[in-house]
Amino acid sequence: MYALRRERTISRYAVTSCRTCYRRRSRKVSSESERYIDEWHRETVKPLEFYERFASSSKRKCYFYSVDLQGRLFLEEVIPKNIATSLKDVKFLDFFFRRIRRVSCDEKSSLADCGCENDYPFVSPCGAELNFVRPADAPIVFHELRTGKGGDTGGMKLVFGGGLSQPFRPEKLALSRRTGRLYHELVSNVDDGSKPLTQLHGGGTSGAEYGLIKSSIVVLLSDGIVARNTQENGFLSNTCEIGHKNKDMSIDSGMLFCSNGVKHTISLLPCEAEAGLWGLPVT
Repeated sequence: MYALRRERTISRYAVTSCRTCYRRRSRKVSSESERYIDEWHRETVKPLEFYERFASSSKRKCYFYSVDLQGRLFLEEVIPKNIATSLKDVKFLDFFFRRIRRVSCDEKSSLADCGCENDYPFVSPCGAELNFVRPADAPIVFHELRTGKGGDTGGMKLVFGGGLSQPFRPEKLALSRRTGRLYHELVSNVDDGSKPLTQLHGGGTSGAEYGLIKSSIVVLLSDGIVARNTQENGFLSNTCEIGHKNKDMSIDSGMLFCSNGVKHTISLLPCEAEAGLWGLPVT
């Protein structure tokens, strides 16, 4: 088992505190959190023979990648995982993330003889090659927020990959009951039927797909997030009505995002959008 209980506390704290408190707390625990996450990364790395076998396959070459909670992309076998070892070429990152989608049954079965068919829920095909992806949480992580003119949320963009972006829509925010992390539904740039940014942006049979919002971006958004009952800045205070049922029978988190005088309900992240057993353990 991984000693990662504090990682959950850290993540939940990121969405339960005001900006000042979060920054003060994060300075104390960031190094501890990184150690726990590094331990998980080390445990997920397989023997070198595994990677060599699939990289030299005569049928279809396969490579294996991981995405961390900050949206950084790594070859899975690389240790340690940090800014120095992450893949940084903007064109490559955009190419990689544009093609990312959920793995098919056939692609999944190709890993069955190694017993790791459930470790890689996403794939980014590249010609005859398959790039399997095991994210710590979501495969799409929004690591930058570009503001609109005059701070108008209508012009804000959430950035992922190298420089890919989608609109920020407050009504598409979702909060995980399990981890306390904040997410945004993957939506297309336009509503005129144009090709979506990724296949995940097109939705799937299981419903809408979501991208994780990096904790530092959550801090930037925190001033606009209030509890339904308290109407005070901050997340998930003790007086929040978590699991509140709306008139349309959908369930929200009890939190609101206030923008330009409009209050937008923050939904609870659907269970099917939560990370599976392949993700970073949260216990």
